[in-house]
Parts: sequence; C-alpha cells; structure tokens
Amino acid sequence: MIETICDIGKIVRKTDGEIDLVDLWQKEESGDYQLILDVNISDDSVRINSRDFEKKVFRDGLLYSQGNWFVGAVLKKESLKDSKIKDCLKFIDVPLDRFDEVKSLIDLSLKDYDGVNFVILFWKNGQKPIEIVKNKFLREIEKNGLKKEKLSGNCQICNEYTDTLYDSIVYKCYTNDKEIFSNTDGISYGICKDCIFDVLYGRKHVNMFLSTWWGGSEILFLPHTYNEEVKEIFEFSKIGDLREGKNLLQQIRENECDVINEIGKCGTDVDILFYSAQKSEWKITYNIKDVIPSRFSKIAELEHKYQSKSGENLALWQVLAYLLGNSSKPSEIFNTNEAKNFLKNIFHGNKINRNLFFSRSMSKYKHDYFEGYENMFMLHRTYNFLVDCGCLDKGWCFVEQTSRGYSMVKYEDLEEFFDFNKGFFDSNIKKAWFLLGRLYGKMIQESKSYKGGEDKQSNESHLEKNFFFGRKYDFKTFVYFSNQCSELMYKYGVQNKGYLKDLISTSKELMGAGDSKLSSDEAKYIFFWGMQQWIGKSKDSNNNNDGADQ
Repeated sequence: MIETICDIGKIVRKTDGEIDLVDLWQKEESGDYQLILDVNISDDSVRINSRDFEKKVFRDGLLYSQGNWFVGAVLKKESLKDSKIKDCLKFIDVPLDRFDEVKSLIDLSLKDYDGVNFVILFWKNGQKPIEIVKNKFLREIEKNGLKKEKLSGNCQICNEYTDTLYDSIVYKCYTNDKEIFSNTDGISYGICKDCIFDVLYGRKHVNMFLSTWWGGSEILFLPHTYNEEVKEIFEFSKIGDLREGKNLLQQIRENECDVINEIGKCGTDVDILFYSAQKSEWKITYNIKDVIPSRFSKIAELEHKYQSKSGENLALWQVLAYLLGNSSKPSEIFNTNEAKNFLKNIFHGNKINRNLFFSRSMSKYKHDYFEGYENMFMLHRTYNFLVDCGCLDKGWCFVEQTSRGYSMVKYEDLEEFFDFNKGFFDSNIKKAWFLLGRLYGKMIQESKSYKGGEDKQSNESHLEKNFFFGRKYDFKTFVYFSNQCSELMYKYGVQNKGYLKDLISTSKELMGAGDSKLSSDEAKYIFFWGMQQWIGKSKDSNNNNDGADQ
C-alpha cells in the first residue's frame, strides 16, 4: 500500500506541481463551528475580537494535533485548557509571563459566547502565526512528524542512497504492508526526502479522490498503476449532475453502476481496502486485492442487464441482502466480514455455496412476502446476476438483449420454457417442483373464484397462509401439496380442466418415487417461481403475475 501511494504521489507532483508542506501535512479538521475569536497579543495590550468561522483558520494558525502531540496557535473550544494556551503562546514566541493577562481576558470574553461553538486564533502584533512562525512549524513537522534523522543509508522505497533518512512512512497507524518497511538499522523506517514527500502527496490525493463512504464503510480504491489518464478518471466525474462538481467516487452511492464502469476503464488492477477511522488513528480491516479492470466492467454490465422494470440498475447492496438473508439497509450493508467476503467473491468470480444462497435468499423472500412483496423479480435478478458473475452455476434465460437494450424473455409454452432453460432444469425433480408450483398458483386463483367470484380475486385464499413457507420442501411435502390440489379440483368443480390435469399428472410423473435429491430451499425457490412465471402468447394486464418492482 505504501509503495502504491508513493507512486500516486509522484504522478500528482508531476502533473499538479509542488505545493506547500503546510498544505501537504495538515489534515481536514472536523467540527461545526460558528465563530473565530481572534486574540491579538501586542507588546503592551491584548485585544479580542470575533468574526464568522472560516476553515482556513486552521491553516492560518498552523494547527496539527495527533495523540498527545500538538503544534500550532489555534485552539478549539473543547480543547481550551491552560496548558494548551501556554503551548500556543510559546509557539508564537510570546513570553509566558503574559499568560495570566491573556487567560483572564479570554475568560471574561467567553461569558458572551456561552452556547456558541468557536475556535481561538492567537495573533502576535497583528500578524497571524503563518506569517511569523511558518518555518518553525515546518521544522517541527520534520522533526516530530516526519522524524528527520541524521542517519544515512538506502531508502526502503526507492533503494537510493541518501545522507538523511526519515524515520516515518507518514501513516501513523496500521496498514497492510507496514511491516515491510521496518527493521532498518538504527531506526524503524528509512525513507528518503523525495519518497516521504511523494507519500505525503499521495496521501492527500487518496483522501480527496480515492476514498469514499460506501455501504456503511470507509473504502479506498488503490489502482496498481497510476498515470495521468487514471488520475483524470477519478478526479473528474462525467456522470450524475455535473454542476455539483463531484469527483468519481462521490457518485458511487447514487450511480454505482456508472462509477464501477468508469473504474473498469482505468486499465489496471485495483485494490479495494476497507478501513476504520477514529480521530487520527485508522487501520485496514479488509482487503479485496487485485481486482482486474474487466471485472469492474463485467459487474457494471450485469448491474445494467438486471435493472428493474423502471430502469433502475441493480446494486451490490441488493445482491448482498439476499446473500445475507436479511433486510440490511444500503447504508450498512458492508459492515460485517461475511458481507465483505461475499463482495470479494463477486469481484473475483469465486464460487458461493449454492445451498447457502438458497437458504439465505428464501429466508429474505419469506420476510418480504409477508410484508406484501410477493413478486420474485428481485430474487431472479440476484440469482442470475451471481450466475453471470461466475459465483453460481445453472442460470436461466430471465432477460435477453435486444436492439433497444435488455428486456424480459417471453415464453409461449412450457416446452419452450424448459427447452430454453436446460442448464437450470437439468433434472426431472426440478421440473416437477416447477409444475407443482404452477398448479398450486392456479388453484389459488380457483379458490378465490370459488369463494367470491371472478370479481373478488383480491380475497386471500387459505392456500396462501403461512404454513406453506414453514414446510420442508421434500418428497413428503410434494405428495401433500399434490393431494391437496387434487382434492380441491373436485371441490371447486374444475377436475376436468385439461391444463390442471396435465400439470398434476406430469409433475407426479417427473417426481417419480422421490429418489432424486434437491435441497429444500432450492425446491422452495422453484416452487414459488412456478407459481409466478408467466408463460403464454399474451399477458392479461388484469392478471399480471410479474407484479411490481421491489
């Protein structure tokens, strides 16, 4: 990681030019402040004035803090302590015998700002700290921040000999390759000045353009090769509302498909790093290494292929919700290691346990079903997306590409349906469960008609009660459902309808003695799929089995 960031820094220095070490070193300060209190200390007086808050106050005051180390002449309200005030005075070379005078006037002024969030900037003789002690700040950074040492040797990054080594790799906390840059004679790390500055440039660029908040996690995208073309892709987004001026990764939550497609255009492998950040400390918690550009392009293509009927692209959080079997929100979906493992499988095309997928996905479908989302459209999108990604086997023809894009595949009859989908229906038991599902769905319609007439199809049938989800979908359940449907056909007076007779006889024939094995959850998926799949030459808009998008 450190070498990658160093390489990024070299490109940034080359294309953007040199910038001040103050701007390289300082980090983005957080906090919702309203006012700046300017404490101007002259040789014979102390004056305090207030003005509206501006972020540049932290640069003007040369603030930097990390852990117990503090340098600068700016204090936030929550850090207003006697010891910190003295540090600020010493930093701008104000004698400490002025402390009592300064402190008493600050205390007096604070009575007027009770309940107001502010920062204090210390001035000396009408000059800001950056105007009078900037070199002092830079020396302090090199000494305590970058740990400049009077030691010579070869740089651990570029291997060039240098008279002065820096005992730092800039990142103070855990990174996944920190141990590589260690065990140098006399110091922990040995980096030359050029490389330490490259890392600083790289870190600033990474924080601005290669990091984002996605699915509840802080994430870095680190391309292995960085050049001007890749830099431009990440810096200047060509998607979304261009007037907002967002960079590429800032668009990922609203335009995931387009952003992933753009990353695929970089032409280089990319590491996806999850990290946790707390104040100045952070560490990598998970790493998806070496994602090739074609995988980004492939995933983006599939997210578009399996879009909703309203044209909204499929998103990875929706896929993971079925893999996890819960109703995680988009803002928290990547929070567990299991979710990250699934994401790694998707980006690398690794196999996912088939039985686990159907167990989890049918658990989520059950929850959604009883929340009123009976349609399997989303589950079908997820399943076929994972098949096309290489994570599952045995896809089926759910959508097809036309001259106008992608559209739902239409089937004129069952024979055509099974013929087109031989890859999925590779056993008679699967066909049997599908046909039984179709029969069960037809009997739900017959039940509603029997109870309330054709105009009362909205009435719930007892066949739709909770019990049919809770059963284990094995041979015993198959026989039970078949017998139930057979009995109801006579009860409702529809025993002579040819298509019903064909469904029940063919499904039983295909099931046979129940010797073939199929996981209960996959059988359940096929059963409900059979209940809903439209097969026919035309679709009656008043009897739309596809339902609405979820």
